[in-house]
This record gives sequence, C-alpha cells and structure tokens, in this order.
Amino acid sequence: MSDKTRQSNTATNTWAHAGEVAQWTLQLLGWLWLGEQGMRQGWAMASGVLAVALWWAVRILLRGSAWALRAKPRAVAWLGLLSACVVGLPELLVPFGAAHVGLLAVALLWGAWSALVETRSQVSTFELGPVAWHPVLAGGLVVWAWRMPEAEFSTLSVAFLLGACALVLHMAQPSEVVRDCRGPRIRWVSALAPSAMGLMMGTLWLGNAWCVGLGWRTDQRVLAHLALMAGLPALVALFLSWVAQAAQVKPGADHFPRLAEGEQRLHVSLMLLAMGALMLLGQSAWQGVLAMLLPSLAWALHCGRPRLGMVFSKTLSPVWSRCTALVLGPCLLVCVGMVSMVQGPAALQAAMAVLGGLAGAQALALWWRQAVPQPGWSNP
Repeated sequence: MSDKTRQSNTATNTWAHAGEVAQWTLQLLGWLWLGEQGMRQGWAMASGVLAVALWWAVRILLRGSAWALRAKPRAVAWLGLLSACVVGLPELLVPFGAAHVGLLAVALLWGAWSALVETRSQVSTFELGPVAWHPVLAGGLVVWAWRMPEAEFSTLSVAFLLGACALVLHMAQPSEVVRDCRGPRIRWVSALAPSAMGLMMGTLWLGNAWCVGLGWRTDQRVLAHLALMAGLPALVALFLSWVAQAAQVKPGADHFPRLAEGEQRLHVSLMLLAMGALMLLGQSAWQGVLAMLLPSLAWALHCGRPRLGMVFSKTLSPVWSRCTALVLGPCLLVCVGMVSMVQGPAALQAAMAVLGGLAGAQALALWWRQAVPQPGWSNP
C-alpha cells in the first residue's frame, strides 16, 4: 500500500510540474503571438495592441469569478482545444477583410481559457521545489515555436503548442469543481508590478518602442523580453532560497534581508519600480536597459510572493481590485498604443513614469507609516 501511495504521489507531482510549465507557456505565448499578429496585420487602431489588451482584460475580469470557479474540468479542456483550433482564423479571414475581427475573437477565447486555467491552479511554481525551472522551460518552448519554420510564429507551431498545453492542463487539473476561497484581499499597489511587466511585453512589437533605440534585432528583443519575464523569476527565487538558507545557518545575522515576507517584498518591489522610472530621465543605452531591468525585477519579486499571511490594514474589494488592474494594465496599454502613433517612445516612457511615480509615492507612505509611531488604542 505504501508503494502504491508513493507512486500515486509521484504521478501527481509529475502532472503538477507539467501543468505549471503549460500554464507559463500559455501566458508567454499569449504575450508574444497576439502582439506579433497585431503588428503583422498592420492595424492602425492603437498601433495593433488591441488584441493583447483584450486578452489581458479578459484574464483580469474572469480570473477568480463565479463562472471560472464553477466551470467543470471538461469545459476547460474543450475551451483549450477550441483556442488551439482557431489560431488560424485571422489568416482565413484575410480575403474578406476581417482579419482583425478574427484576431480579436482569438484573443477573447484565449483570455477566457487562460482565466480558467489560472483560477483552477492549485500549486505555485515557487512552491514545487527549490528551483523554479518551469518558466525557463516554457520560454524555451516558446522560442522553439517562434523559430519554426522561420523567425516568426507559424500557425501550425502555435496550434500544436496550444493543443499540447490543453492536454497537459486537462491531466494536471483537479477533477472536482473549485470552491470559492476567500483569500486575503490585496491593495491596489500589488497591480503596479504586473502592469509594468505587461506594458513591456505588450509593446514589444511596436516599431517605435524604446528598446528599438538600443539597436537590437527582432530576435534579440524577443529573447531579451522572454529572459526578463521567464528567466528573472527563476533567478530571483533561487537567490531568495539561498538567502533563506544562509539566514537559517546564521540565526543571529540580521544583515540578511527578510524578503521572504510579503510586506518586505512589496517594499522592495515598489522601490525598484520607482528607480526604473527615474532611469527614463536619461537617453543613454545603460539607462534604457535599467529602465527595463528594474521593473522586471519588481515583477519577479511579485511572482514569488507568499500567498498566505498577506493581511494588510487597507484592502480593496474584488470589484475595485479588478477595476484598478484594468485601468493600470490593459487600458493603459491601449492608451500607449494610441499615443505612440504621434509621440513614439515617449508614450511608453510616460506610462512607465506614471507607474513608477505611484510606486514611489506608496513606498514613501509605507516608510512614513513605519517611521512615525502610531498611537495605540485599547479595546473598548
């Protein structure tokens, strides 16, 4: 009986790892493929970022909703297979002049599927083992899909990869309906790091993005963005694991940062976002690299944050949390796409400066709240 239990746990862990890789692949491929298709179709409206913004908005609206929580496992599988089958819809509608409509339909369907997958995820990449290798492997799969057969995504490779993700996620997801879990509510500042990372990924294919000024080729820009979104979380998780082990070996060492706590990670993430905005004041190449690297580090800290025990004094209701994430994410991305047609790279720089300014103001508020002693009131 013990051998059967051990084999069952091993199989469960294997599918959990595979499902996490598939979930990262689904997310990375959505950012890159939808953005590239928007640029290839030459849509003048918002510089072609509407498909990415729609996919992003649907994920925010449906993730954790009652519909997503009550969805049955077979509905998730069929929605994934349907998403894999319709990726060629924009090309089929080109002769009818409706390629953009087909791309928006794909983005809508893909976003709903992604929301279901994220809602039903029962594990975290950074809780499955000491090394978070899942996003790195997912990034490699996306690079393979991009390289086949040439330096752009082909419909066949994307459909094959999405179909494989649908199959793996169906085998890895729980068989029962997910129950409503009322976890700790978060503050609006938790949406700043994902919004900054989403703006960088969503504007990758803009011809006038600031990374174009660095003189990189298209393949170099794609690899750099994949490294920032998939590689940095793995490296940061490995570093924090080393810090935690070192702090346990030296129990009296207070010089080790307490980044394992959610509040401490939030403080560091806010400071990184604020410093990234300050780097935009210069025009040199190293300042442009830091303007991309610092917000990406903030995103990496956000990915590995603890999911339990994050109780804050000021919280937002789920409705306001979604509205804040929508305004700071997809809506801001659409504004950047529209303004960039006139202002060029200054549009994205202004958006990142807004996020950095909000992060800096909140970091100062948190520092002031800790520095000034607050009066304690006895209970009545």
